[in-house]
Amino acid sequence: MADTPDAITLSEEGFSMPTLEVLTGRGFVTGKSGSGKSNTVSVVAEELLAAEVPLLIVDTDGEYYGLKEEFELLHVGGDDHCDLQVTPAHAGRIARVALERQVPVILDVSGFRDPDEGHELVGEVVEELFVREKTAKTPFLVIVEEAHEFVPEQGATDEVSETLIRVAKRGRKRGLGICALSQRPASVSKDYITQCDWLVWHRLTWENDTKVVARILGSDAAEDVEDLDDGEAIVMTDWDGRVQRVRFRRKRTFDAGATPDLDSVDRPDLKSVDGDLLAELETDLSNGGTDAGDATDDPNDTDETGGTDETSGGDHVPDASDATGTEGTTGTDSKSTATGSTGGRTAAASATADAGESAAEPAADPAWEAAQFLTYLAGGLVSAAGRGVAGLVDAGGRALRWTAERVSDTPRGRRRVEALLPKLLLVALGLVVGLGVGLVLR
Repeated sequence: MADTPDAITLSEEGFSMPTLEVLTGRGFVTGKSGSGKSNTVSVVAEELLAAEVPLLIVDTDGEYYGLKEEFELLHVGGDDHCDLQVTPAHAGRIARVALERQVPVILDVSGFRDPDEGHELVGEVVEELFVREKTAKTPFLVIVEEAHEFVPEQGATDEVSETLIRVAKRGRKRGLGICALSQRPASVSKDYITQCDWLVWHRLTWENDTKVVARILGSDAAEDVEDLDDGEAIVMTDWDGRVQRVRFRRKRTFDAGATPDLDSVDRPDLKSVDGDLLAELETDLSNGGTDAGDATDDPNDTDETGGTDETSGGDHVPDASDATGTEGTTGTDSKSTATGSTGGRTAAASATADAGESAAEPAADPAWEAAQFLTYLAGGLVSAAGRGVAGLVDAGGRALRWTAERVSDTPRGRRRVEALLPKLLLVALGLVVGLGVGLVLR
């Protein structure tokens, strides 16, 4: 990347952002439909592709193939409009090609009949990129459309959302950046948004969305964001601490995401990756798409696995028995393969251990079994009661926070809260005093 420009220019007026900050940072681009968010990200992609730096675009609507009018990208997905049809089983190969061969990739999940399959593919590919980047250390950007589908604010998180948030929190150290888009910032996980160091706010008009702007940029910006023109945005960048109003240029490549009209659209000639590479990938994927480098689990990656799996013999010192296939055998099999003085010591040690275990084990009588059952039952009841109390406390806290937020949304509501607080404190004090007096009298 020696010839990569220090900055990419994104507007006709000369607004630019540092290339490395975009590649390895965490971005968020939002705005209602038609406000220009997808155009803005396409402009970012055009500039990065022109600088010959790698990226991967998670395309949920099949609209980014227009970049192939000018640039060579590998277009993979779930239908025959793509260069190659792939499944989650091919995630390792996709990540390998993107990182090691520096091939830009459009991961098009719009053609999957089963949305869950496309969802799983995104998670597997991003997980592969995250693991491989630990050693590759290649500045690389992942762009994710419709972020609220992958990192939602409401509902249970899954492996995909956890992976994307992990990239947002820890990917920068590995060189892996991420930029997410959504029409609805209120529907995107705040765990993700709060990690971002560059944010682009196009026009938003719904109250819940403008509240997000107000929390991050202040009430003045929340009012301004409602009146932005198409293509115009409020941009916040952490690296220089600036908040500025920017009009992004129009993208130069084919707009495949434009709203269809009654006139026919001429699809331009599209470029693709090298024919030899495409043929190699077709052969590879038809044979299963895996190779020696495609294992997702990295046994040395203690960041992700939490250490070596104890059941796999992490402390085992290799010896001659490993080559003869005796590892993992137990009981009489392992004793029968031992020879010489070493084998005698092994058998003796095993016999001693067996004897010790037999002596330590309590007699199997009904009283002992009943005691074990009652202990297990009591433990289960205590655990269930603890979870129930914790759940009630959590639900109560959520309800109180929700009520406080709704009540204090307006100045009038805040005045009511301020007036009620002293009274509530007096009531609480009275309850405490009453309980104390009651205990003394008893």
